[in-house]
Amino acid sequence: MSKGEKKRRRALDAYWALQRAATLAAERVDDAVHPFGLSASQYGVLDTLQHRGPTHQQELAETLGRSKAQMTAIIDALEARALVRRERHAVDRRFISVYLTEAGHVLLADAGPARTEAVVSIMRELSGDQKTRLTRLCRRLLRVLDPAGDPGLLDPDDADDQRDLEVAEITSGASDASDTPPIAVPSEADGRDG
Repeated sequence: MSKGEKKRRRALDAYWALQRAATLAAERVDDAVHPFGLSASQYGVLDTLQHRGPTHQQELAETLGRSKAQMTAIIDALEARALVRRERHAVDRRFISVYLTEAGHVLLADAGPARTEAVVSIMRELSGDQKTRLTRLCRRLLRVLDPAGDPGLLDPDDADDQRDLEVAEITSGASDASDTPPIAVPSEADGRDG
C-alpha cells in the first residue's frame, strides 16, 4: 500500500469513527430528553435561546447546523407547545426572532439534568487529557469546516487558536479600512483577547 493510500485510509477510518461516535452520542442525548417530549434538536434550540436570548431564526439554523426548513419545523413544534414564541421585526417583517417563554425555561430546568448526565456518562469513558485533546481536535475541524463560525469556540490557551485569533484580528482590521464591513470575526473576539 502506497503512502498516499495509507493517508487516505487513515482519513476514512478517522471520519467513520467520528461519524459513528457522534451518531451514537446524539442518540443517547436524544433518549435522555425524550421523556420530556423533546428531541435533542429541540433541546438545542431551547438551550441556545436561554444562553443567547432572543435569536434570529436563521442564526439558530446556522448555529445548530440545521437547514431553514428543519429549523422552521423544530420551532413550529416548540411554538405549538408554547415553549418559544416568534416575533417579527417592527420594520423588516422578514426578520423573525425567536424568544424562550417561561414554560420553555421551566422545561429546560427539568430536562437539563437528564441531558447533562447523558453527556457526562458518554464522556466518562475518556480521561481528562483525552477530553482536552478531543475538544482541541474538534475545534480544529470546526475552524476548517466553518471558518466564519463562532469565535467562542476558540481556546485562547491553545497555540493554534491563538494564531487564528491574531489572524482574525489582522483580517478584521484590514476589512475595516475598506468600505465593506468585516465579516470574519465578530467584535467580541477582539475584547476577549486583551
